[in-house]
Amino acid sequence: MLEGLYKFVAIALSLLIFAQAYSIRMAVGTYIFPACLFALAWFLFTFLPLVILFDVPVNPISILYLFNCVSAFSLGALPFNWRYAFEANKSKSLEDYSKFDSRLIIYLFVISGVSSIMFSTISVTTNGFELSSLMFNLLETSGRYAALRGNGYLEYNVWGVLSTFFTYATPIFGGLIYQQRQKYLKKSIILSVAFIPSLYFMLTQSAKLIIFYSIGFYFGSVLLKKIYLNKLDLFNKTFLFRLMVGILLFIPLVLISFISREGYYEYLGSDLLYGILAYSVKSYAFGQVYAFSDFLSEFLGSQSQLTYVHDYGSYGWYTLTSVMDLFGDKYFPPGTFYDSYAYKDFFATNIFTLFRGLIYDFGGFGSIVFMFVCGLIAHAFFYILLTSRSSWSACSVFIITVVFIQGSYLVSILMARYTYLLLLAFILIFYCNDQFCKYKSKRQKLLTRANRTG
Repeated sequence: MLEGLYKFVAIALSLLIFAQAYSIRMAVGTYIFPACLFALAWFLFTFLPLVILFDVPVNPISILYLFNCVSAFSLGALPFNWRYAFEANKSKSLEDYSKFDSRLIIYLFVISGVSSIMFSTISVTTNGFELSSLMFNLLETSGRYAALRGNGYLEYNVWGVLSTFFTYATPIFGGLIYQQRQKYLKKSIILSVAFIPSLYFMLTQSAKLIIFYSIGFYFGSVLLKKIYLNKLDLFNKTFLFRLMVGILLFIPLVLISFISREGYYEYLGSDLLYGILAYSVKSYAFGQVYAFSDFLSEFLGSQSQLTYVHDYGSYGWYTLTSVMDLFGDKYFPPGTFYDSYAYKDFFATNIFTLFRGLIYDFGGFGSIVFMFVCGLIAHAFFYILLTSRSSWSACSVFIITVVFIQGSYLVSILMARYTYLLLLAFILIFYCNDQFCKYKSKRQKLLTRANRTG
């Protein structure tokens, strides 16, 4: 009885997160706004698990805490004049928009896709797997690779860094050039090339997060183009249709990855297979909020299912790992945390959302302050993006912000080296592309003038 009441309170708090997103949208006029995107994401991240796994108990205080963190991020938008910013964004021209579809970007798109496949293959073979096993025994190879990664036996060398970098760079390029194509065939080819590297990475290494984040990078670059075109509608019938088609296409491949990761390389019967897949989906898609709820219960001194490792006062190691590595070393077990949360035979997960690591680093109140600072930085760069026609750092930060919001359900993407590599690389790429487009435009004007005088 009490657990049911707690669940309804938690769902109500989740709906308050959506109400926050809607209120901000009414104030600024669009959902394509960092605070709106963050609130919408956390509405889905909480509402779906709470409703779909309704029988699993939850501490509503954990959802209240998440609501406070989302609110703190949103408060970072307050210092800026958004009416002026969105008016200034209207000054962007079709020439500004077209820069993202330059010949240089198209070439880099193709090079990035090929490089991703090549470096992913090298990364697998340097960890002791034969190339023939990738071609003729993919499921078993993928499962064995995942097992080595789970036990911390993989060598994450320069090939692994390069494969990850290009795998994420490819959908960014794809999102930039997709919208200006009119023919359905060309759009389909671009979309396929954008995600083939991440699908290949996922199937050969049983790494489902790679496709999850690739979608985020693609979505971030698409939203960037919409901002430059001043088309600030987030939801429309075309978008929802394409989203559903994409989900239906990706689901079978993700399920295959689940099977290989669990070590099942042969067909074991429909009932057993369904049970394995259902357990995996609940564990990977819906377990995180419940795991965080149990952790927060112990942190607040309430009753919890597990007793967690205490690593408080880590001052950024769980959130900004790659930055903190400059000052020393800290060992993280595979999956970041030693403990994992499970509820009966429903699901099991060792992922506790971004916020467990934040609480370890900065404490309960400090994490809320950290989210306010993140919101302040994200909105400052977004303000620059709207008011400037050529702030390439703001363009790159916006794409990273979208993926940070998406990935906050799992961990902090600021832990990873590829986040900073992509940020710096795309600042440089956008700058060089801008210079390339200016040179091309100037050359075209000189040729036109020469033809007229000739």
